[in-house]
Amino acid sequence: MNSLVRIACIAHRVKPAVPSECLLNITEQIDKIKQSSPDIIVLPKLALSSGCLGHIYKTSTLIDECLKALDELCLYSASVHSYIIAGLPLCDEGRTVSVCAVLFEGRVLGYVPCTDDAAPFENVFSDKILPADTVFNFGNIRFNILPCDPKKLVSHMSDVALTGCDLLIVPSYTPIRAGDIDTVKRTVKTVSESMGCAVCVCNGGDGDTSSPYVFKSYTAVCECGEFLSFEESNGADGDGAVSLCDIDADIIMSQKKINSYKKPFFSAQSVQIKNKIIRPIRQNPYLPEAENEKNEMLKELFELQVRSVVSRMTAIGAKKIVIGVSGGLDSTLALLVAHEALSQMGVPNENLIGITMPGFGTSDRTYYNALALIEQLGAESRDISIKNSVLTHFEDIGHDPAVKDVTYENAQARERTQILFDVANSIGAIVLGTGDLSEAALGWCTFNGDHMASYNVNACLTKTMVRLVTEYIAKEKSTQDVSEILFDILDTPVSPELLPSQTSGEIAQKTEDILGPYILHDFFLYYFLKYGMRPTKLFYYAYIAFSGKMDPAFIKEKLVLFLRRFFSSQFKRSCSPDAADITGISFANPDFYIPSDCTAKIFADEAEKISI
Repeated sequence: MNSLVRIACIAHRVKPAVPSECLLNITEQIDKIKQSSPDIIVLPKLALSSGCLGHIYKTSTLIDECLKALDELCLYSASVHSYIIAGLPLCDEGRTVSVCAVLFEGRVLGYVPCTDDAAPFENVFSDKILPADTVFNFGNIRFNILPCDPKKLVSHMSDVALTGCDLLIVPSYTPIRAGDIDTVKRTVKTVSESMGCAVCVCNGGDGDTSSPYVFKSYTAVCECGEFLSFEESNGADGDGAVSLCDIDADIIMSQKKINSYKKPFFSAQSVQIKNKIIRPIRQNPYLPEAENEKNEMLKELFELQVRSVVSRMTAIGAKKIVIGVSGGLDSTLALLVAHEALSQMGVPNENLIGITMPGFGTSDRTYYNALALIEQLGAESRDISIKNSVLTHFEDIGHDPAVKDVTYENAQARERTQILFDVANSIGAIVLGTGDLSEAALGWCTFNGDHMASYNVNACLTKTMVRLVTEYIAKEKSTQDVSEILFDILDTPVSPELLPSQTSGEIAQKTEDILGPYILHDFFLYYFLKYGMRPTKLFYYAYIAFSGKMDPAFIKEKLVLFLRRFFSSQFKRSCSPDAADITGISFANPDFYIPSDCTAKIFADEAEKISI
């Protein structure tokens, strides 16, 4: 994929004031990853000398040895189709300056000066050197080199923004103090996300002196706020730290915040063909990978859902909520959110009215779970069967109930919605919608049926996320009795339950048997909605994420289905109830728009042509 550019950050082990050994360690590390065909190899500031030599930097002996090492590295680079960025001290008209040399295929393209916000030990260098604004190009990626303390990146953003770069490379050699790693991570993530670019940090130090500072090597690559890699050295006898990963120009272009443009100083258009992609591609990209961070986000999502309901209820002066409770995941989470919202408002539990509406396909398991959950939460329970009213409706419109078609199914959904709104009208309540982001994307809802509500609380959560938030509540925020009900609901197959149950009592309709796994559709939705990825890349990313778990032909089949249903269902999304965008990946975002009659043809055709 020619939108991918491979970055190798190598924070090698140094030998203070021995450039030849620094060079040897550099080439040994590059040799280890050379077969992976990196496009850009980043080394730290002062990579050829080490970083804590004080006034030795002013000696011509060290400068000469560093230049010899640079010449050898330049010769070595002729065999590597990569930019190589390496820091060293140089003498410029009698001044000692810290620079980063930029090498490409046996040539020194130039020197990028280091900034004047360097670590305290660098005060031997001439100061007041301005940040470099030279832009380089490799394939579809334009990058800028800013050798500085990564903790101080924010202070240079106005200069970097003028270059319009897609990738900011930060060679550094900063001593480590308690808390620095966390500060660097926060800063890099903030800069990367706010500018819509990738940030690459390579901090040297392993093997350097322990007085008056202590050093630690680390490398990081962060793309649009998402860390692709963060590596730290493993101790005094380690080889430093290495990050090797691919950044994606398509993702960066879709998130670009700055449209400035500066003509590249040097352009290498030919990106090498990669045998595989080197970047983390998680099956659930909506959540962080670390368990503690994931739980914190699930907690925050639930709190934001609750806040959105409290805000709406307070704004309109409502004190009661009506919810249709089916015993499925979506209505369960909506009920939990409503219960917590009314609690925060100081409103009694009885003002939450949970209505069960058994129909032709309602199973005992979902029905009794719904009743039990309403009771345990102390809400008012109303049980209203829709069977007779729907049969009367079939008679009125001349539909044979033996014909189990879309009319048979949708009539039930619309009858339930009528009941919810009429009950809400009679008691001065709002109807809280339960539909999730996955259902909206696939059009898996009945127009003017479960599609409609006074306010929708799950609109920004995929089915996978609804499941995980509900599981979090079951584990962390529920009584034992409520938790047992929630875990049984979590174990129940997802189904609209609109067709009669099988003779054995099993649920007749299992949504994932019809559409495919929600986790796969949610994966497509993330990359399509957030980054606008084309179908071939959606398939490629999904193929990597689900390798060994899903057959490529199956992924392709479901991708075509996803694209066709996504476009054909826009008319439902165009008139959806109000909802709050709490994730940034939703149809509630005012920036999202496609025509309701837009066709999926060019997208589905491209997916159909994918060669397996």
